[in-house]
Amino acid sequence: MAYFKLSSPVPVHDYPYDFHSHLTGILPVRGKDEPSLVRWLSGSDGDAGEVALFQQALSYMLAANPFDYLTRRADRTSYERGECAAENIYIACVLIAQRMRPYESVAELPVTDPRLYRAAQESVRAAMLSPGEDRTWVAALARYFNGKIYSSNKFTPFDDAYKMRSVLTDQVNDAEKKPDGVKFGKKYEDFIVGTLKYLKGKGIKHIQIPAGAGDIDILDAKVEEFNDDENTQYRVLVHTPSAYMSASSLAADLANILKKLTDDKLKCTIGIDLLGVENRVANYDALFDFLRKQKGVLTEALKSKHSKSIVVHIHNGEGASSAADHRSMIGYYLAYGDPAPDADFYKALACYIGRCAQSATERRATESAGTRGAPGYGVGIFSRLFDELFLSSSLTHRGCQLRRFDINGERSRELAAYNAKRSVMALSEMFDSPVEKGGNQTWYALLAGDGSPYTFRLGHDYYYRNFVAAKYPVLAFDTNLGSNAITGAAALFKSAESYRINKGFRHLDGYIDTDVLAAVSASITYMSSDSLNQEQINYYVDLSKKLGDMKDVLADVQVAETIKGFLKGALGPLGYFVADYHYVNFAKLVVSVVGESTEPSVRYQALARVNSIFLNWRSYLLGADGQGVEHSDIQDEFVRMVILIAYNLLPVGQTVLASDTVLTLQRVILSMADAYWLQTIGSLAGERAWGKRNIEALEGYQAPSSVVSLRRGKQDPGQAA
Repeated sequence: MAYFKLSSPVPVHDYPYDFHSHLTGILPVRGKDEPSLVRWLSGSDGDAGEVALFQQALSYMLAANPFDYLTRRADRTSYERGECAAENIYIACVLIAQRMRPYESVAELPVTDPRLYRAAQESVRAAMLSPGEDRTWVAALARYFNGKIYSSNKFTPFDDAYKMRSVLTDQVNDAEKKPDGVKFGKKYEDFIVGTLKYLKGKGIKHIQIPAGAGDIDILDAKVEEFNDDENTQYRVLVHTPSAYMSASSLAADLANILKKLTDDKLKCTIGIDLLGVENRVANYDALFDFLRKQKGVLTEALKSKHSKSIVVHIHNGEGASSAADHRSMIGYYLAYGDPAPDADFYKALACYIGRCAQSATERRATESAGTRGAPGYGVGIFSRLFDELFLSSSLTHRGCQLRRFDINGERSRELAAYNAKRSVMALSEMFDSPVEKGGNQTWYALLAGDGSPYTFRLGHDYYYRNFVAAKYPVLAFDTNLGSNAITGAAALFKSAESYRINKGFRHLDGYIDTDVLAAVSASITYMSSDSLNQEQINYYVDLSKKLGDMKDVLADVQVAETIKGFLKGALGPLGYFVADYHYVNFAKLVVSVVGESTEPSVRYQALARVNSIFLNWRSYLLGADGQGVEHSDIQDEFVRMVILIAYNLLPVGQTVLASDTVLTLQRVILSMADAYWLQTIGSLAGERAWGKRNIEALEGYQAPSSVVSLRRGKQDPGQAA
């Protein structure tokens, strides 16, 4: 029967790893009694902190407005990094002017006019000094727009949010008085320490944190100190944004990175992170040439590092779908409108913004009802404003319909998929290329073969993952499906409504379309018997025909040794970690799937599916990428992965999913992450612990166009058995 239900609430382990999260993207915008951008900036999470954070965005528009650069460029078709976030700030300022200065025509000023932002600063300061409605309104506006400026969302690319966070930390650091020759003040040090404390509070004991070369010295020092004090195993990568520029630019950047990797004092700095613009193909040839030339030097450098290898992390398929025709509304008009934006354009745009704000208010009055799994419109003063601006309505000026970036739109989904697929296949071509023209040795053999100091891991790589894993078994991935949902990398949701109804997939509490589970499973956790080789197929077919209880069949010593051999092959470079513990978990899962059935077909499918769980070990290396920017809490990533596997492993013919099965799946996933860290980095930090939330209830119907319902509950965190 396709209907299933969890037998009882399941405790959930903390997943103690984050294999990849960018320094500036980790802190949430706000939090309840935990480190956040608002708390770091102001010392509290109240209205004053929200307004202070918003004021930083206004200061940015006065100092380095992206539209200033865009309007001065001869080529306006290229996306200017930060333009969607800047347009969000502009919209907020128009709303402030319409409310606070309705008769001064401030709202109609161009996006590049500093008077608009100075007026907003003055109005915000005045409102916060008054106890009336204006203060409440401004605080609500700051709260809403901070979430749209410093975090990615359906209408703002993740990279814009990263830029705004970098701007924020730079502005705060520059404003602090420091002794001559000192680059970073105490406020920036507090930002780093707060970030590390946030990670520890989320149950993360091991992480690899990329940051720019200029931040590495202070970050490495703080990480080393934190590891000593808190018994964590945190590491640092040096990132480069130059992979999509000229080969000479990348080579120069890599030369600077080499200085950090060979510095004996930077013991926690263990590798390179190749950032991903990903609407262009990276200069992999320049990267590989650098790795070839510095192979000996970096092998020697490892002697002083807290790592067994030099990590080479390559962003691959992150979901970059911004383009000339997929960007901010103003940027789109700059590229395609005729003539360029003038007074009439900005007057029309300001009127449009005001009308959409009014429409959002009216909708809230009639569409606010909802349920736990499918929330309504929201009760905030500005709730769903962006839906009105960029989705439900549109503005056409002089025959040009303004478009806005939308991760759920067809254009976004196609661009993200195309760029991701092109990126991963370009890397594959590079790995297959000969090191020397006409030679036999490939780059893959040279850089990833025996004796290499490098550990390659691909970030994201949602597309063509099975192909990459099969062809290049030494490569691994870090999986961040929560990030992929908000960046659009996976192209899972075809509309805002599809995005919202799948709250269970995004936030692990609510509903999940089974079609979404099927699509993600096919890309990330493929569990068909197609993944077996002929030897395994023949053996499992014969084994499935054996008489007797399945538990007894698997207890046979010869059977155990044969299957352990299969598991070692499935785990590739981690194969030597396979022990009796792994076979015990294998047997538990098979017996759970088979149940009381004696049908050979049922037994065969159970053996094949559980074998594939071990084959998919690379997908269990989870990385949030940036929890605060991309809404991808690592413990949610863990539960999401458990549910993906459990859904495809459901016992055939049974309506009950045993809670013990879900617990065993957790242990298998954790053991893969443990083994990978041990092999590539080194020591583990402490014992496993229980997380803060369990899986309270899980039920669904295993069929296309159906649903899975997930409910979480609280549990006592602490050491796990």
